[in-house]
Amino acid sequence: MEYSCLALLTATIHREDKLIIILYRKSYVLFLTLLGMAFSVSSAFCAQPSPDPIIIGYPSPALTELPNYLAVNKGFYTAEGLEAKFVRARSNILVAALVSGSVDYITSITSSIGGIVGGAQAKIVAGVTRNNPDFLMARPEIGSIRDLKGKKLAVSGFGGASHQRMLVILRGAGLDPQRDVNIISVGDAGLRMDQLRLGVIDATVLTAPHCFVAERAGFKSLGSSKDAVPLPAIGIVTLERKIKEKPEQVKRVLRTVLKSLRFLRENREEAVRVAMAWLSIDRELAERSYDVMLPNYSYD
Repeated sequence: MEYSCLALLTATIHREDKLIIILYRKSYVLFLTLLGMAFSVSSAFCAQPSPDPIIIGYPSPALTELPNYLAVNKGFYTAEGLEAKFVRARSNILVAALVSGSVDYITSITSSIGGIVGGAQAKIVAGVTRNNPDFLMARPEIGSIRDLKGKKLAVSGFGGASHQRMLVILRGAGLDPQRDVNIISVGDAGLRMDQLRLGVIDATVLTAPHCFVAERAGFKSLGSSKDAVPLPAIGIVTLERKIKEKPEQVKRVLRTVLKSLRFLRENREEAVRVAMAWLSIDRELAERSYDVMLPNYSYD
């Protein structure tokens, strides 16, 4: 009887030891599995490439630049693995900034054409606008474009988009821009609007929403370059070196801009809201500007 009890006790202990060993082995296997998963997740996370930083230079906040601003604001560049900064500079120094490497891309097509003619190794790789619905806004007492003879006119920068559009309008009316008027370089649309209000200048070319702001203030439109010749003033410009060395980055930039243009066309309310916040304008101005620009964006 004693022997039977001892045997039973010994058997029970062996069974418990086996059970402990089995549980230990299972726990160890589970631990190794979880540890392996953790290392896999960590390795995958570490393997993800960091965003590619780029700087995009533009001349002036306006509805013409809204697709480019939206691309940054809505995270479309981030989705393409790009960390984009949208920086403003005068149109007449944008090409120099591109050539020097201060920026990677610029949006001013008209300034770039002048730079390329002058020897800049750059390429226009996309057009964001097909045309610019601009307006020559003048003091209310000026009745026509020919009445601007002897007057002072302002542009953003010589060779820039506003300058080129000004030349088209003046020549279309029979005026010689070099002899008949005094054209000065002032800066962006906000600065030109201030000088128009103060009476320092007599007229300037403005796009939406600034042309409508000027209209509210009592100034009048004398004409538009869009009636004479289409000027796709805003796009994407980069150096030939960039295209050769980083073609995939250039493709990602173009994909981003196309996504932004599609979003802008299909999401009127959000585009208007972003324009209101970015340009500090009210809803009426934002909606009117959006509607006048919508047919002039280049969706392909």
